[in-house]
Amino acid sequence: MDFLILVDNTFQNSYKDTFLDIINNKIKVLSDKLELKVIVIDSEDYTDAHSYLNYLYTVSEGFDNILYITTDSPMLDVRETVKLVNLHKNNMAYYTYGENYPKGIVPVAIRVASFERLIPLAKDKKDISFNRDIIHNLIFVDPNFFEIEILISEYDMRYFRLEFISNSKRNNILINNFIELKNYESVVKSIKENPTLRRTLPSYIEIDITNIQNALYKVRAVENATTLEFMDLSTFKKIYKNIIDFSDDFHLSIGGFYEPLLNENIFEILEFALEYKKSNIYLETNGLCLNEDTAKKLLDIQKRFSNFFVLIHLDAVDSVSYNNIYQDDNLSVILSNIDYYLLRGTKNTYMQIVKQKYNFDTLKDYYAYFDKYKVPIIMQKYSSFRDTIENNKVGDMKPLVSVGCHHLARDLYIDMFGVVPICKYDNKKEIILGNILENELSSIWDKGSDYYKDNTFSKLEFCKKCDDWYLYNF
Repeated sequence: MDFLILVDNTFQNSYKDTFLDIINNKIKVLSDKLELKVIVIDSEDYTDAHSYLNYLYTVSEGFDNILYITTDSPMLDVRETVKLVNLHKNNMAYYTYGENYPKGIVPVAIRVASFERLIPLAKDKKDISFNRDIIHNLIFVDPNFFEIEILISEYDMRYFRLEFISNSKRNNILINNFIELKNYESVVKSIKENPTLRRTLPSYIEIDITNIQNALYKVRAVENATTLEFMDLSTFKKIYKNIIDFSDDFHLSIGGFYEPLLNENIFEILEFALEYKKSNIYLETNGLCLNEDTAKKLLDIQKRFSNFFVLIHLDAVDSVSYNNIYQDDNLSVILSNIDYYLLRGTKNTYMQIVKQKYNFDTLKDYYAYFDKYKVPIIMQKYSSFRDTIENNKVGDMKPLVSVGCHHLARDLYIDMFGVVPICKYDNKKEIILGNILENELSSIWDKGSDYYKDNTFSKLEFCKKCDDWYLYNF
């Protein structure tokens, strides 16, 4: 079985050149160890999966199998890769990949004959994104057709959700924290023993731009202000620039505890934020202000920006459940607003419901109600905010394995005045990391590292009553 090492430099980004010498040295070690030929490709001319796979098939002519390595994987482990090659050979597989590894530790092996199926599949499945994972994604469109083998990591690293792919500022920091380690075992040891090494940059940020919630919960984590105030555009721009400079790419949710559509600057804020293409912007609204005029403006923005998403929070569609959950009877207005909005060709729009004891018996009706709109539904768990409010939770989905709080590792919450508490679940603002209008975001973020470390080793008293640590956004 003739094997070729196919090194792909196709999927360019501005980050991977940092570690290019390291991955090239590892490829040379692999080539010498396995006595395999290396071909480097750089097919920037190909922008769709079908023509790209045709190209790979042509390049691989004369070989039975390829070890497919992308040059954005500097943490590739030679020893684990040799295991993968041997597994592929011994089982005469069509496709072999690694499972339970952090992404970037092992490449994939492909029988060249697989392209005879993959090429027409790529032509049919035009909805699959053309990216570095295109081969893997196409294989699993029709996995029964291929003889697949899996190299399973000795250590189950799925819980840590780490990607050693040099394609972002965040991942480059992560790689830099581990790149000097000599092998995969050392990486695993450091991941477990030094949690601050895997805390890089915030990827999910929530910001409130008002101080009023107009669809009040009977049980609520924060209180309303007596007078409506809202963030002005210049303040938002200042905060947003700080986030861009620090995080580079990120997901930003506008509307944490309070209703963002009450802010008279909301459309200017959205237009400004969406111009930055490395961000995804999520408007989170209860729908009460989603009148005809507002809906038309949001629909126009959705048509123009693919990085804009709308999440409509509604926890019941029947009046009994609604009135058990909410203080005021606004259901008919909200449903009317939602109906107008969803019937006008919305995209990237989701309904969001918090599962709790007051709506648990009517969840089926909720899903049936929104089925006519064909709108995706996000179901969230109920939070008691560290037992600071009544616990109306239904069931317990908490994992058996804890690797530290994902919120402390990846999230930031910013209130209307720029205050950054330790996390969103610090609804009483007991631990303040800083104020983004007064402090550098880097210093605010760094201040959270020791809290994350203590949390990971169950030493942070503040987190002892929290069961939201395992929730994961981005």
